[in-house]
Amino acid sequence: MAHAPGTNVLVLAGALSDAKGDHCHDLLSVDADRLDVLRVSYSRGADELVEEWREAHGTLPARTGIVQVGDRASLTGRNPDATDVDEVAITSANPNDVTGLGMQLNNYLGDHDPDTQLVVCFDSLTQMLQFADVKSVFKFVHMFTGQLREVGAVSHFHMDPDAHGSQTVSRIKPAFDEAVSGE
Repeated sequence: MAHAPGTNVLVLAGALSDAKGDHCHDLLSVDADRLDVLRVSYSRGADELVEEWREAHGTLPARTGIVQVGDRASLTGRNPDATDVDEVAITSANPNDVTGLGMQLNNYLGDHDPDTQLVVCFDSLTQMLQFADVKSVFKFVHMFTGQLREVGAVSHFHMDPDAHGSQTVSRIKPAFDEAVSGE
């Protein structure tokens, strides 16, 4: 499922569904000589994300950034055997501070090399909505997807439609170029 640069996709799939993982890997598989991957995760650590990447794609991309959003105590140490994690820019963000998260993501985008293809996975809007209201999340997503579009990124944002009312999903959807559903 290849998407053109500047495309932002909303992936509507259950948090634990196989479809969520399948869509994620399909959307992260962008053919590019130089790849820049940014992962934003509310639940998974850098070690796990790096290992998952290596299993699916082999070597790490030219540039990798991971923003772990959550309680800093739950984002503790790294696996000492995971030497590749040292090659990854890892930061953490407070889930209650949407503005701070936006600033961190803006900093990452500011260092983006235009000769690389930026691919972004944001996991997940469902978890973000546990810490912020729909209006704040929409404003954040609208601003961030606009920035991603400007740099020609291919991005996808996960959302579990079963965790929200149809009105919440409908309010978030307009910030995206496309929505795909997991079965």
